[in-house]
Formats: sequence, structure tokens, C-alpha cells
Amino acid sequence: MADCVYSIRLPWPPSKASPNGSQGDFRGKAAAGKSYKAECIKECWAQKVRRIRALGVRVEIVFHPPTARAYDLDNALAKAKRGLDAVAEAIGVDDADWTEMRLVRGEKVKGGALVVNVTPECPEPDAWRQIWQIASNMIKGQIE
Repeated sequence: MADCVYSIRLPWPPSKASPNGSQGDFRGKAAAGKSYKAECIKECWAQKVRRIRALGVRVEIVFHPPTARAYDLDNALAKAKRGLDAVAEAIGVDDADWTEMRLVRGEKVKGGALVVNVTPECPEPDAWRQIWQIASNMIKGQIE
């Protein structure tokens, strides 16, 4: 079975969302994170992102910076946390259930962007039968 990959494009996170100190403006940092998440939720809606029925997902995040300046992938990931939370809500898979996360440096694009590629992980048909059997037995009270 071929993998089905969903690509979601998000805006570049604001610099205020950086975890490296509040620069004396904690409220501004919190507001920037909240605003970024709301913007990413709107982007998910605009791109018609829907819930995924999967036990987990593999995620690849491609960072397309707005400038040619050097950046750390770990800091870029931390700044993007609220946007990734928006993706998790949109696809219905908590980020705690993301089984693999790959970070990639992309090309510079105007305004910057994150491209989140999501690949659902589904169990094999035999595993579905086992899950069904366990669930049936639980309903019948045979398993606690």
C-alpha cells in the first residue's frame, strides 16, 4: 500500500515566539504564540485539512526561512510549536502520537513558510482483526 502524504503549508513563526528569553515582554511573547496558533488554524481550514484516522503519524517539517540568515533547527522547531499544535488539532492526532518527526532545511521563500508533511500510520489488516476481537471481548465483558 502506498503512503498517503498530506502537505500543510503554514506561515513562518514570529520571532517573538522564540523560547530564548522573553526580552522583558512575557505577555507579548504569549500573545504572539496565541496569535500564531490562530493564524495556523485558519490556514488549516483554508487548506481543507481534515481529521486523519490513524494510530499515529510520521511528520516531516520543512523550514523555508524568509531570509538567507542562518538559523538553528531546534530553535525554529520551538518557535513553530503553536503552529504544530494547530496541525495536531486539525488532523485529530495529538502530537504525543506523532511517531516520527523529521526536520528539514528548505529554500528561502518570500515571507517564509513551514511545510508540514503528514503520513498516517495504519496497522496491517491482521492487526485490525486482533483489535476488533479485543474490542468485541471487552464489550462482552470477557476482558477488563
